[in-house]
Amino acid sequence: MRIYVKIFIFLLSMPIYSVNAFYVGVGAHPNGFTGSAIDFLHLLEKYHINAVRLDYPWSDVERVKNVFTAPVNNTENILSIAKQYDVEPIVILDYGNKLYGIKKPTTDEDIDKFTRYAIWTVEHFKGKVKIFEIWNEWSNRKNKNANSDESAVQYVKLVARVSKAIKQVDPSIIVIAGSINPMDYLDLAWGRKIVKLGLMDYIDGMSLHPYIYGSKRAAQPIRNIKYLELINKEFMKLSGRKDFIDFYITEIGFPTSENYTVFTEKDVADYAKNYILEGSRVDYIKGIWWYDLIDDGNNKKNREHNFGILNRNLSEKNVSQAIKNASESIK
Repeated sequence: MRIYVKIFIFLLSMPIYSVNAFYVGVGAHPNGFTGSAIDFLHLLEKYHINAVRLDYPWSDVERVKNVFTAPVNNTENILSIAKQYDVEPIVILDYGNKLYGIKKPTTDEDIDKFTRYAIWTVEHFKGKVKIFEIWNEWSNRKNKNANSDESAVQYVKLVARVSKAIKQVDPSIIVIAGSINPMDYLDLAWGRKIVKLGLMDYIDGMSLHPYIYGSKRAAQPIRNIKYLELINKEFMKLSGRKDFIDFYITEIGFPTSENYTVFTEKDVADYAKNYILEGSRVDYIKGIWWYDLIDDGNNKKNREHNFGILNRNLSEKNVSQAIKNASESIK
């Protein structure tokens, strides 16, 4: 009897690990990375980043009609071995294909073509990728009528068809969609439309991009996380759900360009650390993916070039250590 008591006490003393760890992730464009896939994953490891979100474009996979082949690039190589480095990838199924003259698949015929690519991709990464996201920022207003009622109907139709098809290939996957910015009133209004149309019937969680880098006063981590709770409750009501909706914050970030004066580098670092820590305390927030890992260009006056946690030459910004510290604190 004494030995069983000792074993029981030993088991109680062991740390308990959550099956569903909180994801501290980044978005990335690794095809522009000059190192290998292993070098890239070591970089994530260095900053205690356990998740990465990558595009896997249709046009890279189907370059000849009805022939699907894996691209030869860093994205492919990273996705193939990420799990070996304890990195959870999100694969974004996205964008059009000039083979068919498709920019967005909106007709039944075009959705069928896109779905075939999605099915192939999920089969291809079975056992290597768990989370798939259907499209990135369908409602981006760079596209005409992106926030229209028609656009909402088209998007939910796409998600429904694709999600059902890929879940048949691998029922264990997590499907997310939406990629709306709830801090933008027009995008939030569009988000309400897709939820009312039944989006939540086809997905396991909602992807959010709560960028708010235009106002220092508005960008407060605790306030913003609390605001997401209000959004969640509203979406629950609109979708008839009784439980909180899983939120995946798949993009958030701040530029550090020379002509952006709202936030200093230190401000960005402080925001990142506090936002990640606050988000990790909320059960329905499954992870936060900072945008992005490496600056997309060298022009320090171009805002879009300067969202990385690292400079183009891989030298550190303050935010890189802030994210590392936040990740360590969660563990």
